[in-house]
Amino acid sequence: MTLVKLEPDDRFLPICSGCHKKVRHIHSYEDRAIRDLPMSESIVIINLRYRNVRCSDCGVRVEHHEFVAPYARYTHRLATLVFKLCEDMSLSKVSELLQLSWDQVKNIDHSELRKRYANIDLSNLRILTIDEISFRKHHKYLTIIANFETGEVIGVVENRDYDALANFLKKLPLEVRQNIEAVAIDMWDAFIKAVKDCLPNALIVFDLFHVVAAFGRVIDKIRNQEFRKADPQMKKLMKRSRYLLLKNAQNLNDEEQPKLKKILQNNQSLATAYILKDYLKRLWQYKSRAWAVKFLIYWCNLARDSGIELLQKFINTLTQHAYGIVNHCDYPIHTGKLEGINNKIKVIKRKAYGYHDLQYFGLKIMHATSS
Repeated sequence: MTLVKLEPDDRFLPICSGCHKKVRHIHSYEDRAIRDLPMSESIVIINLRYRNVRCSDCGVRVEHHEFVAPYARYTHRLATLVFKLCEDMSLSKVSELLQLSWDQVKNIDHSELRKRYANIDLSNLRILTIDEISFRKHHKYLTIIANFETGEVIGVVENRDYDALANFLKKLPLEVRQNIEAVAIDMWDAFIKAVKDCLPNALIVFDLFHVVAAFGRVIDKIRNQEFRKADPQMKKLMKRSRYLLLKNAQNLNDEEQPKLKKILQNNQSLATAYILKDYLKRLWQYKSRAWAVKFLIYWCNLARDSGIELLQKFINTLTQHAYGIVNHCDYPIHTGKLEGINNKIKVIKRKAYGYHDLQYFGLKIMHATSS
C-alpha cells in the first residue's frame, strides 16, 4: 500500500465547495482517507487534511478540491476508471481488479451514470417508440421508451400499466411533449391512453409486428379448435405445427414446407387463416391513407366472409385500432429498434447475473444505447 499525505497550503485561501468563492474564515480541520488510482499493483491512499470553512452564503462547508468531490472517499480519476471498466466488465471483476468492495464499485458506477444522464438533451425529440420487456419471472415487466430516430433509450420504468408510462411522460418538459409528432406502440390500452393523455400532438402508430403477433394468437386458437375436431390421422399431422403456422413462408426449412402444405390442404379453416395472415402484412406497404383504409375494409370483409367465428373478434379489434394502422402511411415507424435494444439488455442482465436496483439497471440500459 502507498500512502500519500496532503496538507492545505495556508498561503492560499480555501474555496467553498458550495458557491466556489474564496473564504477567509476557517471553521475546523479534518482528515479523510481517499482512494486514488493504483500504482502498479499497489493500492494508493491519499490522507487528505482539509479545511471546513464558514461561508457567508452557504454556512459551514468543506473546502473545494479539483481532484475529489466533497465528502467522497475516492478521486475523480478513480471514478472515471471504474466507470470505463464497468462498461465491459462485471462489477465483481472490477471489484477484484481494483481491490474495492462490490458495493463501492456499484455505487461509483451508479453515481457516474446519474451525473451523465441527469439532464438529457431532448430538444430534438420528435418520434418515440415504446415497448415492454420481460424483466423477471411471473410477469414482471419494464417499459422501455426510446428515441426512434437515434435508437437511444430515454427512459426505463417498472411495470407496463398506465401509471408507469404516464408518470414518466408527464415529467418531460411541456415543450418536449408538444414537439413529439408520433409514437410507435402495440395495441395495449394502457399505452394508448397514456400517450393520448400526455402527448397531445402525437399520432399513434401501431407496429406491424405486434398486430401480426396478435393475429398469430388467433391462428393458434383456430389450430386448437380444429385439432379437437380432427380425426386421429389429422391430429398426428397437426401435432407440433404451432410454429409452422406462425412462421413466414421464406423461413421454413425443407422438412417444414411439405408438412405445412399438407396441413393446409387438409384443413380449410387453417388454410384461410394462414393466407389472411400474409395478406394482412400488405396493409403496412401502403403510403396513401385512402388506399390503406380501402384495403383494411377489404381484408375485414374477407375475414368476415370466411365464416370462422374466432376471426370476428379480431376484426373488431382491427377496426377499433384502424386509426393507428393508417397513421403508418404518414409515419412508417415501428418498435423493431427495441428488439435490438432488448438483446443489449439481455447482455447487461447476464453480465450482472440480474439486477435488483432498477434505477441502476435503467441507467445501464440508457448508457448502452447512447451514441
